[in-house]
Amino acid sequence: MTDQLRVGVMGVGLQGTGHLHDLSVNPRAKIAALCDLNEGLLAQRAEQFDVAATFTNYAELLAGNVDAVVIALPDTLHREPAIAAVRAGKHVLLEKPMALTVDDAQAIADAAAESDRCFMVNLSNRWMPAFSKAHALVKSGDLGDVRYIFSRMSNRIDVPTRMLRWLKDSHLAHWIGVHRFDIARWLVGREVVRVRAVQRDGVLKSMGMDVADFYQATLEFDGGAVLSLEGSWIAPGSSPAIVDSRFYVLCDRGVIDIDRMRSELAVTGPEQFEMSTPGTGGLVTGRSGFTVEASRHFVDCCLTGEQPIITAADGLAMTRTMCALVESAENDGRIVELDW
Repeated sequence: MTDQLRVGVMGVGLQGTGHLHDLSVNPRAKIAALCDLNEGLLAQRAEQFDVAATFTNYAELLAGNVDAVVIALPDTLHREPAIAAVRAGKHVLLEKPMALTVDDAQAIADAAAESDRCFMVNLSNRWMPAFSKAHALVKSGDLGDVRYIFSRMSNRIDVPTRMLRWLKDSHLAHWIGVHRFDIARWLVGREVVRVRAVQRDGVLKSMGMDVADFYQATLEFDGGAVLSLEGSWIAPGSSPAIVDSRFYVLCDRGVIDIDRMRSELAVTGPEQFEMSTPGTGGLVTGRSGFTVEASRHFVDCCLTGEQPIITAADGLAMTRTMCALVESAENDGRIVELDW
């Protein structure tokens, strides 16, 4: 076992830069290499994080001196680099969603199953204190079984239209839905067996993006628990937060209610009002937050040989369910059954 993990990061855009910040405050990790097609951005990040090895071809990064890779590429581009990284003998932290098709997710999961290295899907919201506490409460048994969950997670319209324009090739369920579905699945501890969903479009199509504006889905778990899952990414730019999230859990003997719009921080700037519960950011002594803790968990697992709490098998199961949701939504709410 080594004391420090040499990490390469594929994709140094918005999400990749977040990973760089998180890795940079971890003494057990060293950012050893960067890869991106945008040479200008690549040079900026290399200077910002003091990284000498930079590549525009991920195969060259994998051939270099790295123990692990973080893959923070657009959703449509996960399959080939993830499989290549696993076959190159690297530990892999793959940004969610694992894939946009079951075939791609299955191929990645099959490759990961043949490796003795760590493979983790980065569903970092599990490290948010409220969700971690909710999981502990459910597992304690004090509230009884989970019977019903309502989850809303929405983005402001600038996320798909300005911040991450490649989202035109993804779907709301994979981008937003998978975060809260992961939490629901974690709490219930079972797989979904039936899905019915609807979606509507118009706003983003008028802006040249052929994607749905919002969806609403009902998912039934094995054992009877029900999840109402909804999401959108057309909230106006005047909305007080980039992410609007509500998560309500009805149990036999109690309720858990997590509303991230009950703000801990409100800032009125010259042009916009922002209200949020900070998840990551600078502290007096450094950077902290849920993404930092997820990154730390991955690094620790790589160095100790422990299994990450979100595996390739989990990623495959969630992809199967999210693809069933999309199938139902794109077919006017047709019920889709899942056989596990």
